[in-house]
Amino acid sequence: MKKFLITLLYVLSSVLALCSILSIFRNVEIRYLKMLDFPRIQLFIASLSSLILLWITTKKWKWFNYLLVFGLFIGLLIHSIFLINYTQLVPVDVPWAKNIRSSDTQLSILLSNVKMTNKKAQPLIDLIQSKKPDLVLAMEVNAWWDKELKVLEKDYPYSHHTPNEVAYGMVLYSKLPITNIEVNYLNNKNVPSFVSTIALTEKKHIIFHATHPVPPTYFKDLPDNEGQQEHALKKLGHHIEDQELPIIVAGDLNDVVWSYVDDLTDTKNKLYDVRVGRGFYNSYNADNFLMRWPLDHVFVTKEFQIRKLERLPEISSDHFPIYLELILDDHD
Repeated sequence: MKKFLITLLYVLSSVLALCSILSIFRNVEIRYLKMLDFPRIQLFIASLSSLILLWITTKKWKWFNYLLVFGLFIGLLIHSIFLINYTQLVPVDVPWAKNIRSSDTQLSILLSNVKMTNKKAQPLIDLIQSKKPDLVLAMEVNAWWDKELKVLEKDYPYSHHTPNEVAYGMVLYSKLPITNIEVNYLNNKNVPSFVSTIALTEKKHIIFHATHPVPPTYFKDLPDNEGQQEHALKKLGHHIEDQELPIIVAGDLNDVVWSYVDDLTDTKNKLYDVRVGRGFYNSYNADNFLMRWPLDHVFVTKEFQIRKLERLPEISSDHFPIYLELILDDHD
């Protein structure tokens, strides 16, 4: 039994080292390599545990012991380079709002992937009524969910609805006037994205991009990117480059990002990840504690500061909702 367990440890350690090293190819168009980018937290913890166990159990060190330890160490280093951005060991990209004045322009957002097959709308409605956000973005909205959420119309006089039955419908509710909205289909005719101009005050407007691109894997009955490159967010980035108003990008991106926003959107120093320097705020998978990573994101331009960022309680979906309070920094 002891020999079997040692052999199993060596096999698992080899797999962990190999997967960790291969995860550097995160931007290739090979789905299986791209998917190694997602469980970095889990790979880091498993690799560190394996490294400790190898150190404790190895009595006679041979070349393959050193090689395996070296591979695990390199894997830990690779994961650390990505994960450190979501810890307080690095400075925040979007500053905390301090000395908030009553005249400051504030905006709160709640985004939630409701999971189309989830037939419990009340937990989300209760959360919305509790947090009272200015904007509510709901994703995976089909006709059933669209009907259930119409109860929000009393408090949210502005809205746009693009439900569908293939898991990529979206609904946007707003307390603030939506002066313009466009629905774009960046990579797939069944996957909408919203571009909204929202009036915070009579003279202050922002651009709000709501998006939910498909994940880097194959689905039999759902839209995917099979046979094409994942350019949805880069197309969105091209729109952002030409916009001069303050910008917010929010949604379930089906990507972990790890703060590499420029690579994702093909922009440069335009968008900033609200998680950087704050924490992981893992929004997926609400059903499985061992398989959690950040999929629901908010990026903002330099005009914003953060007052509050929260992962909210589960709502019977496989995603946790994310709640954010922003201050439009226009003191200059």
